[in-house]
Amino acid sequence: FKFWHILENCVKMETQKLGHRIKALRKQSKLTQEKLAEMAKIDPKSVIDIEGGKRNPTLKSLTKIASALKIKLSELVDSLA
Repeated sequence: FKFWHILENCVKMETQKLGHRIKALRKQSKLTQEKLAEMAKIDPKSVIDIEGGKRNPTLKSLTKIASALKIKLSELVDSLA
């Protein structure tokens, strides 16, 4: 049980770090959450939840977000390692 709790906390921390990274890049690009969602063709609530670390994004969503931010997917996630 303890192992799963630790693993769950690690995943949550990575999800939050990814959300902070997306938010920082979005703000750097001077985009609103709504505009990023529109450009990425995803639900605005998804962007809000991803940035807030409440949702673990799919690879498809991450690819769309990276494309909307005009960066490579690797640029989005490599900083998390």
